[in-house]
Amino acid sequence: MNRSGDRLPLPSWAMNLIGFGLLITLVLGAFFWQMVAIDRDLHRNTLGRSQMMAAIIEEHLANAAQAQATIDAVTTSFLRDKARFVEYLNTIDPLQPEELTALARETGLLGIALVRKDKTVVGGPAEWLSGPQRCDLSVDQLHYDPSRQTALLLYPAAEPEIDCIRVGLDAHAMIELRDKTALPMLLANLSRLPGIHFVRLEHTAPPVNADPIRLLTSEGRQTAEARLATPMGTLAVGLDAANHVNRLRQLRHQFLLFSVLLLLLGLFFSWLLYRHQQADLARSRAFERELAKEHEAAALGRATATIAHEVRNPLNAISMGLQRLQLESDHLDGEHRQLIAAMNEAVRRASGIISELQRFTRTLVPHPQPVDPLALLRRIVPLYRQRCTDQGIDLILPDAAGDMVDADPDLLAELLENLLNNSVEAQPKGGFVRIGLYPAPHTLTLALTNGGCRLSTEDIARLGEPYFTTKIRGTGLGLALCRRIAEAHGGGLRIVADPEQEQLTVSVTLPRTGSRSAHRVMEAGKKEEDADAYSDRR
Repeated sequence: MNRSGDRLPLPSWAMNLIGFGLLITLVLGAFFWQMVAIDRDLHRNTLGRSQMMAAIIEEHLANAAQAQATIDAVTTSFLRDKARFVEYLNTIDPLQPEELTALARETGLLGIALVRKDKTVVGGPAEWLSGPQRCDLSVDQLHYDPSRQTALLLYPAAEPEIDCIRVGLDAHAMIELRDKTALPMLLANLSRLPGIHFVRLEHTAPPVNADPIRLLTSEGRQTAEARLATPMGTLAVGLDAANHVNRLRQLRHQFLLFSVLLLLLGLFFSWLLYRHQQADLARSRAFERELAKEHEAAALGRATATIAHEVRNPLNAISMGLQRLQLESDHLDGEHRQLIAAMNEAVRRASGIISELQRFTRTLVPHPQPVDPLALLRRIVPLYRQRCTDQGIDLILPDAAGDMVDADPDLLAELLENLLNNSVEAQPKGGFVRIGLYPAPHTLTLALTNGGCRLSTEDIARLGEPYFTTKIRGTGLGLALCRRIAEAHGGGLRIVADPEQEQLTVSVTLPRTGSRSAHRVMEAGKKEEDADAYSDRR
């Protein structure tokens, strides 16, 4: 929260992540709705097919019962007519077994038997009479004997001596038809249909308020079982649910894949937005730092101008007065002359500090032109040759011819002098200064390495900062000014220290002649000159 109590807005990457999270939630809802719809379709289809099965079974049983009743009625009528004919013949002349056998074969019967009141039996053929011949069954009704594959009719005879007339017919086809149309055979045939695992008729009622459809897994098979209450009992129908289960599995896999893809995309784009936001933040902070530096430089420039105006004149007056004392006072002893010399030196140092401040705070407007850094070095080095010899410092220059860079000769000379001066001052007890040139396609790097670096890690990290110095009487503006000169030319300055070898390397990178950086420097310099001219006119 900010100072006013308002909540700070969420960063763009967090908003993006929340958006993708909502999208994943919507996808989850869509997939869940599809799964519910698939389950609903399974319930509807399973229940509809089960109800169709129940209707088929009921219709089939009704048709089978009607067909069986018709067959029984026709067979009963046929056997009754035969029994009446036998009774008629027996009233004319009592029939003998041979006659009954011949009559049975002529009429298509398996056999005929006359059961008398005294339990004696007259009939034929003989093999048909092997079983018990009684009249204890319902008379004038058709009876099936599955073991003998026969249909039997007991006809009540009108003759007083005869108890009943038994006539039999081959019922193999009728019994087979009845078995095939019976309920167990029907359920078995329905269970063998494609897409149906089982059809059962149970005599237990389904549980109250139980889901009529449930998924079962048995022997590696996916089954959708429906249980319906019918007049015949509870009908259990098991339908193949492999497609349903596979479809649900595919939906789960698709949802998982799609969600992972969305999550990865959300993370990726959030990471991009985060990087972009951090880059914007870094640019904003860099701009703020540059702006702060500009304000600091402007303030320092104004302060330096004030100091130079208000302090330099008194310093000049003091310097002139001290010089006059030295020239005109003949009665000064040696101690007083040393005091005057020390005061002159102090005035000179104060004037030098003001001059360095003025050079550091002034606006750098380079006027680039092709410059050979090696040739410029060779003109500057003789100025430090004697100091290097006195201090025992080896000065090593590159042998190869240098490449041309686009730079302001005066500013570049000032940069090189500052670097050489720092390297020499850092080695009062001897050492070396090695200068190297390293060309690149668009830039040229000048590296100056010297010994005598005995700084701590913290001091090394602060090298190049304005006003930081390790010298007793230094201002800390030399390396900072060198950096400003390099950056003003579109290049840069880099400081690398090697504490183990006690070496310090300062690398200055400048644009080579004809490179894009040089053109940008020239354009920037021209704009600054125009701006300064406009300010002067105002």
